[in-house]
Amino acid sequence: MSKDRPNQVLKLGDIVLILMVIIGLGFLSFNLYGNDQGNKEVMIIGQNFRGVYPIEKNRKIEVKGPLGDTIVVIEDGKAWIEYSPCREKICMKMGKISRVGQQVVCVPNRVLVEIEGRNGDIDAVSR
Repeated sequence: MSKDRPNQVLKLGDIVLILMVIIGLGFLSFNLYGNDQGNKEVMIIGQNFRGVYPIEKNRKIEVKGPLGDTIVVIEDGKAWIEYSPCREKICMKMGKISRVGQQVVCVPNRVLVEIEGRNGDIDAVSR
C-alpha cells in the first residue's frame, strides 16, 4: 500500500511570500548597515577633556590622560588612536573606525573615541 504524496511544487502565494521576506530583509539591512551617511561626528572623551569634531575635517587631537598624551587622528572619514603611552597599545591595534556607534578605547589612559550620528528625528529617549 503506497501513500500518495502531495505535489511539492511552490505555489504563487509561496513565491510572493518568499519575495516579500527577501525584500523586507534587504530594506532592514540597508537601514541598519548601509544608511550611515548622516551627519557623523567624532566624540573624544578624556580624563578632563570632552570634544566633538566633524568626521569630514582632518585633524590630530592630543588628549591628556593619567599616563600622558594620547594622539587621536581624524582623517578621510575615519578616526583612530595613533599613539598612546599605555603599556599594551591595544587601543592603537583596534584600528580605524568610521561607522556610527563604533568605539576605540584606551582604558589605562582613560580615553574614549566614538563615532556619533546626528539625525533630526531621533531624540535622546530613543537612543
